[in-house]
Amino acid sequence: MMRLLLFLEESAGIQALRVAHASQHEVVAVLTTQEQHGTKRLGATVAKVADHLGIPVWPAEQVKKQEFAEQVERDAIDLILNVHSLHIVHPAVLSAARLGAINLHPGPLPSYAGINVVNWAIMNGESHHGTTLHWMESGIDTGDIVFEKRFELASDATGLSISRQCTKDGLELIQKLLETDPNSIPSQPQDPSQRRYYSRELPFTGGIPWHQARLVERFVRACNFYPLTSPWGVPTVTHEGESIGLMKVAVTDEPCHDQPGQLQLRNQSCFLSTGDYWIRVSMLLYRNRLVTPEAAFFDQPTSC
Repeated sequence: MMRLLLFLEESAGIQALRVAHASQHEVVAVLTTQEQHGTKRLGATVAKVADHLGIPVWPAEQVKKQEFAEQVERDAIDLILNVHSLHIVHPAVLSAARLGAINLHPGPLPSYAGINVVNWAIMNGESHHGTTLHWMESGIDTGDIVFEKRFELASDATGLSISRQCTKDGLELIQKLLETDPNSIPSQPQDPSQRRYYSRELPFTGGIPWHQARLVERFVRACNFYPLTSPWGVPTVTHEGESIGLMKVAVTDEPCHDQPGQLQLRNQSCFLSTGDYWIRVSMLLYRNRLVTPEAAFFDQPTSC
């Protein structure tokens, strides 16, 4: 049996906590973002679930402090598991656990290291993506691989759908880790020549790539995390003085010669001009509602 220390955030962190709690191992404590004084978050949080399970909750910021390593050693922690916690863990903390620390990364390594790699997989036109468990070290996403799982990307995959698949597969990898002999956890070095690192910078400096319809379509899918908040925001256009969010579009085979970035309503349908082909819009955010163009512009009922 191992003594575990968990660094967790978001829905994936909640699910990972439940998997770890149900295992044969002991969860000593959970480090996560806690509610600020005077504020209250609705719904389940990592902190609320841990409290319900009777597991101590410590401030997430502790991982950045060198002195926290002393507590890790005092508590005889065998393994640290990090899921969606974005704090940079101090090197002394990483080395304080007997076996070390392992991170769940929502992308295949070493080709998709860094931030928002789910979005970038769509923008790059990838046919496959993946999830990786890897050992943590001082470099970002550079540690040896423990387990990984790849999956195909559907042509209509969105940022949300890929993120959910990464979480599902990641939980399976965590389950596999917790069932592995602690002294036989794999450690496969990454190939540094294949490494690509993605920062918080947006593609096309945050603008919509109007010059090519296919890139616009990918960008819309990459940004679609509805109903969750998109890390890249929602691509928007202005029509008759109102901001319209683009949620689902498809490239047509009709060449476009109009100025890019204009909505055109015709034949009870909504089209968007680009630098090469017209795009058909089938779902949008209009007046803070997810609706079809028919419901927004033609007073037709919507089923969304």
